Amino acid sequence: MSNQITTEAEAPPPETSAIRPGDTAALVSQRVSELQEGYVRIGKPGSDGRPTPASRAALARLRRGLGKPLGAIPELLEYVIVPGDWPARGDEPTAKETAIYTALTLYALHQQSQPYQMHIQGRGFGTALGGLRYAEGQENPGVVRRFQALGTASSLDELVQHARGLITLLRSADLRVKRGFDYGRFAHDLERYQSPAQADSVRLSWGRDFYRVTHTTATSDTIKEQS
Repeated sequence: MSNQITTEAEAPPPETSAIRPGDTAALVSQRVSELQEGYVRIGKPGSDGRPTPASRAALARLRRGLGKPLGAIPELLEYVIVPGDWPARGDEPTAKETAIYTALTLYALHQQSQPYQMHIQGRGFGTALGGLRYAEGQENPGVVRRFQALGTASSLDELVQHARGLITLLRSADLRVKRGFDYGRFAHDLERYQSPAQADSVRLSWGRDFYRVTHTTATSDTIKEQS
């Protein structure tokens, strides 16, 4: 067996099997699950508990895309473009491409140095932020203000800026609450948000999830190690 270490440039491309063209949530969920499988290895048989070199390199590559437009780092396109998907027209990224790219780069930030899974299927972004609201055992008004600023963002760039700050808080929050959420669902929401007709629906969904979380449900929703 070779002892050669996989470098950032040599990290393997993502798998694209079983992705239905146009399904943003499924694509991001599969991409993130593959990355997470190699990065979160505590308790896995035959594992030393450390991330694989390939997963570490892939997340580092994706983090380089934070705050940069899609296309600025060409090697990241392999994570965004689906072989066989319909061709995009024009010189600007599509809403779908932007949503996928944004979700993947934010996941890479969220998962960095974390031994637990930050992608949790079925758990909404608003629910995770609602738990953050009570992460210190009592309501944190600062989190509420940040969430409200997220809801009043007037552009996608502003929304992503607020989301990035909140995700950074989630990453460093108290372990008594789950800090992850469903990045496939999040990408789908980001795609919908870019349509003026659907932006308010996304805000409403996040707001419902956020304000439904109570102190009791937040502190009882503890993280468990996952094999």
